[in-house]
Amino acid sequence: MIEATGLSIRFGQFLLQDVNLAIHSGESFFILGPSGAGKSLLLETLLGIRRPDAGKVFLDGRDITDLPPAARQVAYVPQDLALFPHLTVRENILFGLTIQGISSEEMSERLSRMVDLLELQEIIDRKSVLSLSGGEKQRVALARSLILNPKVLFMDEPFKALDVSLRRRLLAEVRHLQKSLGLTLVHVTHDPEEAFLLADRVIVLMEGRIEQVGTPNELYYRPVNLRVAGFLMLQNLFPGQIGKKTGDGYQEIFLEDEDIMLLSMPSLKFPEGNPVLVGARPEEVIIVAPGRPPDTEIQKNLMLAEVMEWVDLGHYRSVNLRVGQLKLESWMSIREAREHPLEVGMEVWCHIRPWSLCLLAPEM
Repeated sequence: MIEATGLSIRFGQFLLQDVNLAIHSGESFFILGPSGAGKSLLLETLLGIRRPDAGKVFLDGRDITDLPPAARQVAYVPQDLALFPHLTVRENILFGLTIQGISSEEMSERLSRMVDLLELQEIIDRKSVLSLSGGEKQRVALARSLILNPKVLFMDEPFKALDVSLRRRLLAEVRHLQKSLGLTLVHVTHDPEEAFLLADRVIVLMEGRIEQVGTPNELYYRPVNLRVAGFLMLQNLFPGQIGKKTGDGYQEIFLEDEDIMLLSMPSLKFPEGNPVLVGARPEEVIIVAPGRPPDTEIQKNLMLAEVMEWVDLGHYRSVNLRVGQLKLESWMSIREAREHPLEVGMEVWCHIRPWSLCLLAPEM
């Protein structure tokens, strides 16, 4: 669908360099990264707002590098939405079709479809977009883009200014629309949760370079390096050394400065004797219910821990544990936390399943 090869774009002192990517037809594709990573610069280059200093952009195999956005059969929802305050809601939605010279009959048909699709019945006759709520403005901006029947819809953090509950609801609606229409979506965000909610695949962009491309699960559980792991908040991360393979198919890992040995799934990247960083997501640090004996046959990587503190964060409880000098964060569902109350100073067993450990190369 969309292919970029060897893209390099300079913007002042910033350089987006040697970008290669392929976006599939009907895919929800996210460009994720921290502020200043070059996300919007890349999107604007794929969209045609900016020309690359080097490299090519292809759409369905056709070189579109030098074509303006209007000639690419694409649509764009910018961060500020760019609605026209002097036009009515109806005129805003039809603006692109008016420029294209589409017949009034076809415009009416397309508008009717957008009104039904995005549930705009109550606001379509409003005289000004200034009277709309934040969520209503988002829907009008989406309608204005989708009414063009684009091959690709580009979005640059258009939900950023909305409150959390409204943003999540609109994101879910966009995901439903994208799937039902078979739309190819390219979306910029700095928020991993947003990408994980909507994306089929994600690229992580940092300092003008693509660090990793993959599904949300691949990025979350198997970050390719420490930079990606840090950005995606892999909280439990400890230095260690690879040991030998065990008879039951696991790999021993000895934690540095700790009398702790963990079992991991074997990795060809890390032979015996190599230094390694061992990571575990908080939800993968599983606390055994107090008063229940641990199952030493099934529950690998068992550790006796002391509860240091805990705090409720909406739908989960974050529990800080200490195993010797090792500090671990564990997440429990609120239901589990209520059924098995913890107290500071209490000793509990916890375990980490070998396949949930993430192994990373140490970086100097």
